[in-house]
Amino acid sequence: MSAQRTGVLGGTFDPIHYGHLFIADAVRAHAKLDRILFLPVGDPAHRPVHSSAADRLEMVRLAIAGNDAFDVDTTALEQPGPVYTADTLALLRRKLPGDELSFIAGVDSLTVSRWRRLDEVAAALSRFYVVRREGVRAEDLAAIIGDLPAELRERFEVLDLPLVDISASVIRERVQAGLPIRYLAPDPVVHLIDRRGLYR
Repeated sequence: MSAQRTGVLGGTFDPIHYGHLFIADAVRAHAKLDRILFLPVGDPAHRPVHSSAADRLEMVRLAIAGNDAFDVDTTALEQPGPVYTADTLALLRRKLPGDELSFIAGVDSLTVSRWRRLDEVAAALSRFYVVRREGVRAEDLAAIIGDLPAELRERFEVLDLPLVDISASVIRERVQAGLPIRYLAPDPVVHLIDRRGLYR
C-alpha cells in the first residue's frame, strides 16, 4: 500500500457513536487526510471499559462501513495493558513506515488526565488535532502543552467544530434505564448492543 496522510482516532469506543464519526470526517476534510484509522483500545490506562474488546471492535467495524475513507486498526487491542498512546504510535509507525500520521483527540481527553510521554506522542506525529469541547478553555490546553519544546507545541492545532454533544456514558446509562438510543449511534451499532445485551 502506498504512503498516505493518515489520521488516527483512538478511544475505547464503548460504544462508538455519531460524535466520533462526525469528528473523524470533519478533521479528515479540514486536514485533507487520505483516511482515518479508528484504533479501539483494549485495556486503556486511564478509564474502565464496559464491553469486551471483540464487541467494541465489531461496533467500530459496523459504524464505519460504507465510508471508504475510514478504516480500523487493531494495534491498540493487541497491546498488553495498560495501553499508552506513545507505545501504540511506535507500533503503528512500524506497520505504516511511510505514512504521515496525525492524531485526533478531544481537548477534554488531554486535560482530564495528564498524558504520559506527550513529548514522544507529538514527536511521532506531523499534526495533533485537538477538538474543542464545551467547558474546556484554551488556557487549559496551553498549560498541558506548555512544557513541550516549541517545535512540538507547533504540531498542535485546535479545531472549533460544531458540537455534537453525545457521550458513550450517556448511551450506556440510557441502555441500562431501558431508554432508546437510536439516532445517537448508527443503527447497526444499536442493533448489536440490543442483540448482545450490552450495557444492561
